[in-house]
Amino acid sequence: MGTLFANAKDSPTYYTPERVAAARHNAETYPWAKAVRKRIFTTGDSIRYYIGPEYTAADAYAAQTDDFIWLLQPDTRIARIVFPRDTVAFCPKHGADVKKISVWCPWRIDPISHPYQIQCMLGKEWYPSNAYHEGDLDSGEFADNGQDGCLHGGKRYFFLREYAHLVYGSVVVPTLRSLSEAYQLTGDPNYARKGCILLARLATQYPNYGWDKADGDLENRFDRTYLGPWDNHHPHYKWKQGGMITDLIWETFCLEATVYAYDGLWAYMDQDPDMLSFLRSKGMPVETASDLRQYIETYIFRAAAKGLLAGWIKGNEGFHQAAAMALALVLDDYSDNHPNSRDLVDYAFHGIGNSVDIMINGVLPDGGGHESPNYALIKLDFIRVSRLMEAIRERRPDAFPEERYPDLFADPKAKALFDYYIDIISNDYAYPSVGDCGGLRTMKPYPRVSRSALKHENLFAVEKYRDPRHALSCLDPDGELFTGELWEPYPEKLVRELAAGPDAAIVRRSRVFDDYGVAILESGGPDHRRTAILNYASLIGHRQHDHLNLEFLARRLYLLQDMGYPKTWEYREQWDSNALAHNTVTIDETPAAYHRTGALGRLFASTGPLHMITASHNVYRDVKLGREDARPVDLYERTVLLIDVDDERFYTVDLFLVNGGEQHDQSWHAFATPVVPPDLGWDAQDGGTLAGPNVQPFATWKDRWGRERNDVPSYVTEVRSATLTSPACWTWKTALLDDDQVRLHVVPVDGPLRVLAGRGGSPVRDKIDYVFLRNVVPDGGASRFLSVIDTPRGEPTIKSLEVTQTAPLQLRVHHVLGHDTITLNLPTTTSATMAHRPVGARLERVQGKDTTADITVGTLPGSTPSGYVTRAISAVDHDACRIALPTGTQQQDIWLAGRTLRLFGDARSALYQICQVEREGGCLWLTLDRTPLLARARITRLAGKTLSLDSTLIFCDRLPGALLQAGAGSVRIVSATKGGQLTLEEDVETLTGVGVGDEVRIMQYGTGDTVEIARIVSNAQQR
Repeated sequence: MGTLFANAKDSPTYYTPERVAAARHNAETYPWAKAVRKRIFTTGDSIRYYIGPEYTAADAYAAQTDDFIWLLQPDTRIARIVFPRDTVAFCPKHGADVKKISVWCPWRIDPISHPYQIQCMLGKEWYPSNAYHEGDLDSGEFADNGQDGCLHGGKRYFFLREYAHLVYGSVVVPTLRSLSEAYQLTGDPNYARKGCILLARLATQYPNYGWDKADGDLENRFDRTYLGPWDNHHPHYKWKQGGMITDLIWETFCLEATVYAYDGLWAYMDQDPDMLSFLRSKGMPVETASDLRQYIETYIFRAAAKGLLAGWIKGNEGFHQAAAMALALVLDDYSDNHPNSRDLVDYAFHGIGNSVDIMINGVLPDGGGHESPNYALIKLDFIRVSRLMEAIRERRPDAFPEERYPDLFADPKAKALFDYYIDIISNDYAYPSVGDCGGLRTMKPYPRVSRSALKHENLFAVEKYRDPRHALSCLDPDGELFTGELWEPYPEKLVRELAAGPDAAIVRRSRVFDDYGVAILESGGPDHRRTAILNYASLIGHRQHDHLNLEFLARRLYLLQDMGYPKTWEYREQWDSNALAHNTVTIDETPAAYHRTGALGRLFASTGPLHMITASHNVYRDVKLGREDARPVDLYERTVLLIDVDDERFYTVDLFLVNGGEQHDQSWHAFATPVVPPDLGWDAQDGGTLAGPNVQPFATWKDRWGRERNDVPSYVTEVRSATLTSPACWTWKTALLDDDQVRLHVVPVDGPLRVLAGRGGSPVRDKIDYVFLRNVVPDGGASRFLSVIDTPRGEPTIKSLEVTQTAPLQLRVHHVLGHDTITLNLPTTTSATMAHRPVGARLERVQGKDTTADITVGTLPGSTPSGYVTRAISAVDHDACRIALPTGTQQQDIWLAGRTLRLFGDARSALYQICQVEREGGCLWLTLDRTPLLARARITRLAGKTLSLDSTLIFCDRLPGALLQAGAGSVRIVSATKGGQLTLEEDVETLTGVGVGDEVRIMQYGTGDTVEIARIVSNAQQR
């Protein structure tokens, strides 16, 4: 076995008396905590995937025999990857039909009633047919010996691999959590005994990547790692490495839970000699409790610590940092054993974990992250990192000074993260489907109002920031406390005091997250809320080709839906992420680039019944299109107007401008209900797919440009085509009793459009109806795609519409209360620069003989004065989020609190809301809505026009043109790398007195940058 690491731990360090007392008090006092207690002891959580449950039922597992608990964790010589992959989500009896239930994992397990078997969710039959855990390796038609799988009907199934993977993440780890927490809550030794046996078994099976030379006599279990059978390279996803029992990402939170379980069971190990005897009977070399602890710490936690430091255990930002800090606290080891607790804290704060500046350099000023909204939630795991650091510091106050291990949530950007998850909620229940997030939903109204996408995390924010909105988010609409953390003291008094204050209000209105790249146009009361969402994000992780995608929600119904999260990774690029499958425009059927920059919010305004966003993206920059000589794309811009008719009725005007290439396709889909098309004299294609009548579904073919492809066009069948010369309407009906609908009016502007329709979906998705609008432009000229979306309940809001002029574009919409004339001044010149574009819109409303609204935003041809006011910043106060503009002849009444301005230079642009306006010293000082801080770090090297920083710059691609501040000087950035290498406009010698070790700040703007604001004229009165 080898020499085990000495254990330094002498007491529980996570489950302290104070923490246990808090949990017992919560469980006796609060309904939410009583519900958690019930999950721990009696119900557990449902098992439907490899991970997910927090708890199993402690009572049920504590009632099992010691031998049963010992075998609950399978031998890790059983691999956990199904390869070859032809039987992934494939059943011997039901074949691929099981994918209709789940394309990821159509199996469930019940280890108590059916140990070492998986159940088909479709037919409910169990596999394998042999009782592997009883030594039966070959009985029945579907026997699996744990190594070779089961050969049946020419396919090889790996039932036990599936079971081994499922049971670890969904039963073994949750059972450790339940048994340890049950013991802490009750003191009942039966829970502890079973928990210790399970933890000991896990220690005998936990893999490792080998040991240092000094520890070389320890058992090497590399072959048992997740990818060990394939020499640490995934046999299918070749780029993927690492992992222990499960993959490198999921292992992070499985490890963290196991660490806490050990702390909760630690004290019991001295109290049960019979348990130690049982473990010896299983071959474990444990004469004493100390021996058992050493074995567990060596073979689980030291092995895991080495895996963390080597990068073999690493998840999304927050996962691995929390795991490392949990290990550091619970091991409580500052000896010469390495890796020890100090190594783990340094890993989490300054090594791979880099927690020290993650909330500054890894969060955008508006609180958004580098991934889709659901994945960005993981950054809230840094709450645990922060709390664990404080617990460690409390035990060793001199070892971890705040200067080196700072408060992670002290920066305004950290607070913005909590605000983001309040304000990103759309239509009172959902967040935008940006990147790998959300997806097609069953058409039914969401049953409850959500104030925040966060739950118990808001309690941390309440105590940290004392913000009434965070407190209100801890209450349900009836004012009841609905969320909490069982093992943390509950700040009920503070929550209620803040939530009852005058500033405790969450108001849903139109808003923009320009740093992240999402605009939410929203209006109406709770029962008639309507929301248009424009996605112009430039994600780094979990991204898709969904640039300028449009979604729509109303009355808590998801009406204009998005594909959302991929259905397996196998068809991600071909379908789920492909631009042709989103509500956007594609050039030459060519995927855009995954650029990390290029998004630009141009104009945002919300006044009276008009809510407007114009945004562009440069996603086709440097992308090879169909023809070698194709004109490049430099116009890719979408303008969306949400227009209120009255409190209950509304419609949306959408104008998409593109150029370049020779074929422009706008895609539209809504939800699963079949669309009712207009009568256009459709020409039905005889078989085939959108790729051609001779191209079969999902086949590879050569397109008109000679490119070999296998993507959206061959995934669309039942193809029909027509020519559209005048406005026409497609209707999706929800079949709900209230007759909610989506009515898409397509309005040709510059001549006929070719319309292609069909039903599309990947091999693992149900097909839905698509409408493709095609404009062929041989010279790469501009296309203008104009649509109007009516989402009524019952009677349509729109009666008819027509284009009354084309330059500027003017649309007349006849609706139930009268008619609106919408003028759109959107030039077809380039949108690919930061420079001013004279965009504008006007809404004129006539009801009967009266003009009831006349609103102009921005520039219209011939408008006097100019539709914009433009000034250069004369001074800044970055810490106060203030900029100064020279007064001169400018009109103060254009700069109003609540209005949105654009601030830009040659290489960057940002939209800001004005919060306050003051005259001081001959200047107009504007307080803006968020910090200008983009990044902060310390200098490690400087020479000439280059400078190196000690930080990972996640958003490095966004830094050109930003202002680097160092000492009393500043200089503009030309380029930056993720590793912290900067190129500057000027020599670093201009930063007088600045040297290695000094802190620098990177700011969004500085003096000399340009500010523009659109004039809003309403009813002939300037606002």
